[in-house]
Amino acid sequence: MDSLASILAADPSLAATPEAAATLARAAASPVPDFVGANLPVYLEISSMITAAAPPAQRDAVHQAVSRELTRFVATDVRIMPPLQPETIGNAPRQAPEVGGPGFKVGSFTVYPEVQAGLFYDNNIYDTRTGKVADKVGSISPRIALKSNWDRNALYAEAGTDLTGYLTKGSENTVDWHALVEGRIDVDRNTRVLLGASTLMEHEDRASPDAVEGLTPTPYWEQNGYAGVVHRFGDFSVRAGGAVERITFGNVEATHGSINNHDRDRNRYTFGVSVRDDAQPGFRPFVEFLEDLRRYDHSPDDFGYRRNSDGYRASIGALFRISPALSGEASVGVMARNYTDPRFKTITTPAADANIRWQAADNTAAVVFLDRSIEETTLSGSSAYIYTVTGGRVEQTLSPDLTGFVRAAFAHSEFQQSSRWDNEADMSVGVRYYLTSLFYIGADYRYTQRVSGDSTVNFSRHQAYLMLGTAF
Repeated sequence: MDSLASILAADPSLAATPEAAATLARAAASPVPDFVGANLPVYLEISSMITAAAPPAQRDAVHQAVSRELTRFVATDVRIMPPLQPETIGNAPRQAPEVGGPGFKVGSFTVYPEVQAGLFYDNNIYDTRTGKVADKVGSISPRIALKSNWDRNALYAEAGTDLTGYLTKGSENTVDWHALVEGRIDVDRNTRVLLGASTLMEHEDRASPDAVEGLTPTPYWEQNGYAGVVHRFGDFSVRAGGAVERITFGNVEATHGSINNHDRDRNRYTFGVSVRDDAQPGFRPFVEFLEDLRRYDHSPDDFGYRRNSDGYRASIGALFRISPALSGEASVGVMARNYTDPRFKTITTPAADANIRWQAADNTAAVVFLDRSIEETTLSGSSAYIYTVTGGRVEQTLSPDLTGFVRAAFAHSEFQQSSRWDNEADMSVGVRYYLTSLFYIGADYRYTQRVSGDSTVNFSRHQAYLMLGTAF
């Protein structure tokens, strides 16, 4: 941000027209996915800084061009729009946050309200292989974010809710919410401390491999807290930190009584360190190690298994910028888990993750991603499943007011000590039309499918979605 301020001070013409401002925004946003911490407030700050430097007569047009350029970055920033996990593969299409209006200044903070409302048709709300039930659904998702405007240190907070209502199957209605706060303490120019916490309540999707056949969706609560430090030693950047995650599931009623989900309640503790060589901006190799402990409240669970486990993930990789248009991060390594229950075998398997962003043309941006992880399961006799997901998203500006996108994700779940495997596909296409710089409408079509070694959990699903939103 200091570099952007210096560039604008030296050459204000870079923000004088919408075209020049959009080009500058693109250049300023390119390194943001490499940052440590929340990315969305950085995009918001870039928008505010460039818009403030524009001539008053051009300010609205400049802001409109910059916000649309940055929204495309947000939609292809893997950390903001993470790969779909299997428990969310059937949800309504998730929308990227908007870099909309300039917000409202309140003292040394800026407040950014946003709301999205939509209607969608779902031809298989229970994700069943046969006997599909269709319904029409309405949703509204207000969100408010707050960002500090301090010269040193930073604070970002966000809260929002997702309200979903079904036209005929009211038992599927849900009220989800989330809140998070993240702070950055600038100790000196070489040392930063990061602190954060979040809490949420959501409902397990019917497509989750752990979903139970309750009369209503299963609610769960999650609390996270983390702390870390980033310090630079010459050309080397060292990150170290830890996090605590608490997840609690609610019981639900079924046809033959109550289903106990509390045997899934657990804590997760992670500790890690990463060392990166920043001597060459175009290629910054790193090594990292993560220790991961998972502890269940009830051991054994309702099926008699002790699911407590210890694990680790060790990786080598690099951040790279091959050209101003092509950049990303990739790593490979090994991950393992060892279980308390002697019936569960130790899992040792390759680890890999990657996300690559390509600005193919002024109006075209694409991202591809890959991730492998070891996930918890409730499947009797199985310790976990190895989850591999890969996919991508393309954002295309079709006209100054119209943006289109195509997204696809493919996942494979390999359940350990079990004959079950799941292959899942999630594909969508959509458009977004900007009525003004603050208001937009959108339409999505989405197709999801699961093919499994256990044919009883196979399903396919079509969704059509119409959205209206605003971001101030």
